[in-house]
Amino acid sequence: MADNKINVVVCSEQTEYKVNIKNKLDEEKFDVIGYSEFGAEAKRRIQGFVPDVTIFALDSADIDDKFLSFIEDLDLSSIGCSTVIMTDDVTVSLVNSAAQYGVRQVFDSEISSKELCANVAKVVGNERKFSKKINVERKTRSHVYAFFSGKGGVGKTTISTNLAVNLASRGKKTLLVDLDLQFGDADMALDLNPAETIVDVVRDTNGISIDALTRSSVTHSSGLSVLSSPSSPELAEYVQSHHVKELIDVARNYYEYIILDCGCNLTDPVITALEQSDTIFMVNDVNILSLKRAKLCQNVLNQINQGDKIRLIINKNVKKNNVKISDYENILKMDAYAVFSSDLKTINDSLNSGQPAVSFKPRAAFSKELDAFAEKLILEREGKEGLKKSKGKEKKGFFKK
Repeated sequence: MADNKINVVVCSEQTEYKVNIKNKLDEEKFDVIGYSEFGAEAKRRIQGFVPDVTIFALDSADIDDKFLSFIEDLDLSSIGCSTVIMTDDVTVSLVNSAAQYGVRQVFDSEISSKELCANVAKVVGNERKFSKKINVERKTRSHVYAFFSGKGGVGKTTISTNLAVNLASRGKKTLLVDLDLQFGDADMALDLNPAETIVDVVRDTNGISIDALTRSSVTHSSGLSVLSSPSSPELAEYVQSHHVKELIDVARNYYEYIILDCGCNLTDPVITALEQSDTIFMVNDVNILSLKRAKLCQNVLNQINQGDKIRLIINKNVKKNNVKISDYENILKMDAYAVFSSDLKTINDSLNSGQPAVSFKPRAAFSKELDAFAEKLILEREGKEGLKKSKGKEKKGFFKK
């Protein structure tokens, strides 16, 4: 990870326990990256988040051998994750029993914020030392980037597809999911002809699995895996919110970078995608309508507690324009994360040829800006060492010189 925060997943059936734990953890030192319940999907979900520690919160009356076996079966230590329990009645017998199933600590639900933070940090530190001794290779958590805009035609698909290709060409295991369920055309932008789409994944009788995902995805020449939108608009209704959540949970275990190209409408599946993502890139071009839509979308995302994930992207920027980047920054109260110049000829030529701009015209202004954008993301997620490795793994011959 590029930062030193301790990543936490909270696993509980009770909302009050989840809120209690989140409120007690120091936000400067801990990051609650996800929540889970005690269902069959817990292992897939928790391991997909790859936390440093998972806190299981429940009443002591519900902690029996069956529950402890459930924790043991999760096998979280195999990914370098510590397991702790928070409950209302901590006894010596409970602590000893839990330890036999791999639980590192058992805390009282009334523990103070200071004590909880100190003890969890100590547990994670000991786990890291132990993992290093037995050569457990820590898995790096996948990152889900959602590209969204309240207005069509801003270049959202162009940026997301080119980013996905750029990352894949650097040796990153990358998945692009077209969630513009009625009119998505990521496959066309990459000159792909998928035999199956996201509809085939969600309608698989065996449920959403990595096998169904792999079978229904098509591989681009860069190494990118692409899961296309439905082949016809009326098929969009088959993809529901819970399908999107399950799909992302499955993909997290197998891909480093997951790119979601979302539709422009805040439908239930799109809202779920935004909630499940780690970063939301709100793409805008420079005109007053786009600015108005951006503010409306920001308000909605703030209402559903997703506002802190938003990063602003400005596309099709030109020097002489009545609406300026500073207008976006002042009204949205955030700096532009990335700015792409207006380069219509490059984009149109690449779309008509079915080749992403980053490989079709790598020296064009858009391609250079996209390359810098990709490197910024890699640096944030993997640090300088990860960026250095990505430069050494670029697919030979893929980018034209």
